[in-house]
Amino acid sequence: MQNKLDYFHSTNHVIFKLIGDEKKILDVGCGTGRLLEELKQKKGCYVVGIEADKEKADVAKMRCDSVIIEDVEELKENIFDVKYFDVIVFEDTLEHLKNPQIVLEKFRRYLKDDGYVLISIPNIANWTIRLKLLTGKWGYKDLGILDKTHLKFFTLKTAKRMVEDSGFKIIHTSCTSGWNWIDWRMPFRNPANIWKGLLGYQFIFKAIKSK
Repeated sequence: MQNKLDYFHSTNHVIFKLIGDEKKILDVGCGTGRLLEELKQKKGCYVVGIEADKEKADVAKMRCDSVIIEDVEELKENIFDVKYFDVIVFEDTLEHLKNPQIVLEKFRRYLKDDGYVLISIPNIANWTIRLKLLTGKWGYKDLGILDKTHLKFFTLKTAKRMVEDSGFKIIHTSCTSGWNWIDWRMPFRNPANIWKGLLGYQFIFKAIKSK
């Protein structure tokens, strides 16, 4: 099965570079497991995914050490050992949830004290969306910032507040631009980082537990 999202896109690229070798990784909403596959093969990581879509999860199972097929908001507590993972990834996941802050709080217990979370969230205040609103346009899409399956929308300010209110401290923020050729060539020197709130297409946060 070749899913239209089954490729190593620019957000994968940035997150991949933020993860060290031989880490225990949990990807919440792992899709077909492409990011985890790269981390396992190239960085020797132990990789676990959670995915609600059975078709995607079946592909991920061939790529990961373990995959749980479950709605993350319905997941039983204590499914993992406390403080088990070095890194927990929420890549384009939280905006699809009814209560993303509750999910972040719940998964905090599974993160080692010296571990970190990596979170990517689309920016509803991106310049392209602002331009559409100025011209009276608002249309949901199959993909992108206005993905029709998004339940929550975030600006830079509200995304940061949600992460911090969930018990984390943000130590790094970067952006993708929405232009793949820029994002791939300049993952951390991206021009979108100059004015994140306007030019950022997705925010990518690295955060540790708050003391």
